[in-house]
Amino acid sequence: MQGEMQYRTEWGPLFAGLLISMVPVVLLYLFFQRYIVTGITAGAVK
Repeated sequence: MQGEMQYRTEWGPLFAGLLISMVPVVLLYLFFQRYIVTGITAGAVK
């Protein structure tokens, strides 16, 4: 069975893992967006 799966890519589990890893990062960004933008603009102004 491993010989058959050696040259195939299972896209379903790959994208499921990608989605699971991206969701927390996006949620944190949306939650802290105000603070991130404030910090970037405060650091840019002398």
